[in-house]
Amino acid sequence: MNETTLYKRVLTPGILLLLAYEWLISGFDKVFSGIFVQQLRNQLVSSLSGLQYHFYDHFLKSVVVPQAHLFAVLVEIGEICTGIGFVALAVALIRDRMNSVLALVGIWTSIISAFMALNFFLWQGGSLFLNPSDPFDEGITIDLMLVLIQLWMAIFFFSVRRKFAAERQHALRNSYSHG
Repeated sequence: MNETTLYKRVLTPGILLLLAYEWLISGFDKVFSGIFVQQLRNQLVSSLSGLQYHFYDHFLKSVVVPQAHLFAVLVEIGEICTGIGFVALAVALIRDRMNSVLALVGIWTSIISAFMALNFFLWQGGSLFLNPSDPFDEGITIDLMLVLIQLWMAIFFFSVRRKFAAERQHALRNSYSHG
């Protein structure tokens, strides 16, 4: 197995399956708890005074809290759909069945999941730089790590889509030159 095949058919699908597991467990925990949708508003309101990223509290107060029920349902659906999407993409890569449409699905799944993780990071906090006042805090939170990995996956799928577009262009040029 060459290096490219190892990357495309083993390592990248492995990362996608880890991401899928994270999103599916998180989404199903929310759904099966039976309380997430009803209690998200109270959870958000109680956390507003202690937000680390103060610019984010205006967004929460004016947009999310008034529509907390809607956002809770969207989070549950988004997390589960993201997990399913990452599983499907991993299977397509393992079976070498990737195509332009699936690459587009990969781009959007990665961007949407990075956006969700970024919102969780801004809401729950965590340091971006040195934080000597809390030496027990991790260097980078799981939510910020998810943002970075998922943006990297979006770039990967973008490059895959560009490869398919270039191959299609090349095939069209050859068909015109021979036809």
